[in-house]
Amino acid sequence: MESYTDRRASWLESFFDLIVAIVVLQLSINLSHDVSINGFFKFVALFIPVFWAWIGVTFYATRFGTDDVVHRFLMLLQIGAFAFMAVNIPDGLGSNSGWFALSYAASRAILIIEYQRAGRHVPAARKLTARYSIGFSISTAIWFASVFVPPPLRFILWIIGLAVDIGIPLLFTKQFSMQFAPHTRHLPERFGLFTIIVLGIAILGVVDGIATHQWTISSMVTAALGLAMTFSLWWLYFDNLDGSEIRALRENKQLGVYVTWLYIHIPLIIGFTALGVGVEHVVLSNQSLALPPSESWLMCLSTSICLSAIGVIEITSAKSNVTLVKSKWSEKYREAIYNLGTAVVVLIIGAALSDTLLPVFFMSIIAATCIAQVIVDIRRHPFHLEYKF
Repeated sequence: MESYTDRRASWLESFFDLIVAIVVLQLSINLSHDVSINGFFKFVALFIPVFWAWIGVTFYATRFGTDDVVHRFLMLLQIGAFAFMAVNIPDGLGSNSGWFALSYAASRAILIIEYQRAGRHVPAARKLTARYSIGFSISTAIWFASVFVPPPLRFILWIIGLAVDIGIPLLFTKQFSMQFAPHTRHLPERFGLFTIIVLGIAILGVVDGIATHQWTISSMVTAALGLAMTFSLWWLYFDNLDGSEIRALRENKQLGVYVTWLYIHIPLIIGFTALGVGVEHVVLSNQSLALPPSESWLMCLSTSICLSAIGVIEITSAKSNVTLVKSKWSEKYREAIYNLGTAVVVLIIGAALSDTLLPVFFMSIIAATCIAQVIVDIRRHPFHLEYKF
């Protein structure tokens, strides 16, 4: 097992993340085909188990990751399970729902085998791996059973199985947090790399919109504003990705801060993915007419989700950095409040102005709210303005 100090994301983990990104791309295509409220909830219903399956594999790797032949083989099986999941994302709540459930169950079954191996080779971890194996086996059995029952009972079993999956780590995190807490550098790196991939998918939506659309000044400006929003959200997120929440868990037993940081990534990644779909639809829209309500709401809702999640991350960062001087601590809180307030403003814009503004003006206002948060961040981090070689 790699030492604490040199743990970095491996090439195999990066390969795995890329395959999971294909699943996310399929999810974004699903949402693009139906940007209604119903379509959004269907998108979320499939996104959560996909992302949680990724989290499960990632957390195992950050605790017990090795590079032996058996681990490589099991990781390649995981890649196969996620590839099968991607195939079944279209109509994943319809005719393909049974196959989707089977692919999720397969991913969790492989993870159980990994934890069993870790328990054999790391005696100190046997209590943790045994409890995880039992809990994940229960959830996997529920997901597997759902294959053989029709909807809506199938989806009820999904909810129960996912609740067990998400609840198991919460039950044992406090008990094993000191010895088997996630790696303070490896885990943020994995989250960061995956977030970059998802943001890349969002930019792909902008590029695809430009490539398949007849260019006009308005559509080009709209696309540029979409890119500016993506760049702004990248800036805000990565200025707060420092592993402080994991250090707070390891050193100060701040379980609440760590758990909040972890779970807020679920809506954050959902928001980033939905934002890419929203920008693509805005770019492809008739630039001489106001946006349809469903598309304007998708833009406002996804942007608001991203800003809210980043605001919460700024709060967890402030709470976990106990060594910060009072002035810096207050600045972090103010910046978080600005993000949360801006998220509310974006929703108000969606409610009050979306059906009256042309796409380019609508996007200008939304982009301006994101860029304003970057300006606030630069004021808090003046070193960004300095050239250092």
